[in-house]
Amino acid sequence: MMLLGTSVFAKSQSQIPEIYSSGKTSIDFDLRGIDAEQQQSMGLLPLFFLKGDSVAQFLDLSSATMGEKVEHRKIVPPKNISINAAYGYFFQNHETNNFSPNHTLFLIENPTQMHRKHALIWVDRNHDFDLTNDRTDTLKMGKSNGVIQISGSEKSNGVLLESFPYQQFKQFAKMSDDAILLQQGNRTYVGSRFSLRETRYNLWYSRMQFDGDTLDFGIKDVNCNGRFNDIGIDRLYIKSIHSETFQANNSVALSKKTHLFWMGNCFEVDILDAQLQNSTIQKIIAQSNDFSLSVGQKFPRFKFCVAEKPVYRKQVRKLKSDYLFVYVWSAENENFIKDSSMMHQIQRNLPSNFKILMLNHGGSGKYVYRYNKRYETNFFHGFCSPIIAKKLKLQSMPQSFLLDSRQNILKIGMTAAQFQRFIAKNTLSK
Repeated sequence: MMLLGTSVFAKSQSQIPEIYSSGKTSIDFDLRGIDAEQQQSMGLLPLFFLKGDSVAQFLDLSSATMGEKVEHRKIVPPKNISINAAYGYFFQNHETNNFSPNHTLFLIENPTQMHRKHALIWVDRNHDFDLTNDRTDTLKMGKSNGVIQISGSEKSNGVLLESFPYQQFKQFAKMSDDAILLQQGNRTYVGSRFSLRETRYNLWYSRMQFDGDTLDFGIKDVNCNGRFNDIGIDRLYIKSIHSETFQANNSVALSKKTHLFWMGNCFEVDILDAQLQNSTIQKIIAQSNDFSLSVGQKFPRFKFCVAEKPVYRKQVRKLKSDYLFVYVWSAENENFIKDSSMMHQIQRNLPSNFKILMLNHGGSGKYVYRYNKRYETNFFHGFCSPIIAKKLKLQSMPQSFLLDSRQNILKIGMTAAQFQRFIAKNTLSK
């Protein structure tokens, strides 16, 4: 049995490699992860009872037609397998056989009892329909103890399996059951109540330090063919270590020279090998892009609603100061909670050549107004509308922008601690 967790090994902060301002750095994709798409997916894997030693071919319900014939073929089942075993298919891009191209067969014992005790599972990794030459994995109380590796390669795709949460998604389960029962033919469907939920792990990432921040760079095998260098198909992701998941809006399709943009910085990533053995990353001069504002460019012009009574609109250009710190925040974000006490401390002794504009993204006007009154903050408090968020090209929450007296961008993505250190270096005597 081979189970992998979400990371191969843990690194201390001192072991995390750093990206420097010049030269290439090797990037080792050694951590297994998922993106937001997979995290939010229902991931239903329908199971059908095994009939003797025969399985039916995979039938794609999204493209199947009424009355479509389902073919069967014999397999070599494991020895002493239970009478009421079931089978299903993972998606995997391969053409090893014509019976189930791009899908991998697996068997599981006692599907109606797997949530109560250990259940054995066999994955046909070599696609020969002989389950006696495949290693056995297990589910404990309806959940695999880690990520099940699908192939034998070092950077194998994997799946995390668990009993489908039927009670949580009853309406979806009923619609799925109705659709599958219409197409089951001479198969016997186990039902979504006793089927599995799949979370597909086809993304590997590397943790890197850059300019006082820790960033995660991910590469996703989009077509699940076991190769991570398919130009125009596979995708590169970037996120801060403080963000929980990789988001599609912070990703780009792989190219010969792939550019990732983060907080005004541009990184060039070279994926030279299908198994991620020789990958490099370097910081290059930022380009104009659709993902992030760039250091050195003029801050966008916009009007924001001020969180005062009566509410009025103010032009950001009217905020004149040697330095303007624009901080887009949400009270529900845990990263803002960590920063908030320090931001309050900063504003109590804010030098005269600094101003702070706090733009709330997602909170109610009443909450922001009361927040300002409750803490007696010396901020300009306003609201970040969807139009403003689009102009600012937000990549994380919270997100900050440090501007000079002409409102040119000096820095993007400063934390409260970094801003405090900047103030100490650039304070005019009152």
